[in-house]
Amino acid sequence: MAKKTKNSFLTLENTEQDLCFQTGDTLLDCLVKNEIEISHSCGGMGSCGTCRIFIIEGNEKLGLRSEEETLRAEDLSFQDNERLSCQILAVSKLKILIP
Repeated sequence: MAKKTKNSFLTLENTEQDLCFQTGDTLLDCLVKNEIEISHSCGGMGSCGTCRIFIIEGNEKLGLRSEEETLRAEDLSFQDNERLSCQILAVSKLKILIP
């Protein structure tokens, strides 16, 4: 049984919510499971860029961009704190903004 963890996010409406996620969930998985509206037209494969989010706090906790995310970030001129929610794992004490 996967361990459940609580996490604090900043949503599109700029209201803080605690979201539960399981270890190993991507950030996109976490958002979808918690019924937070976010586009993800490629189904979480990292090829469309529609699940883009801004990291407000905790960027240092995230790993390096995957090859797929790096390609999208270059194509779309991402800033350092812009990430694809489908390509990063949900971690505790992370705050995000959904544009």
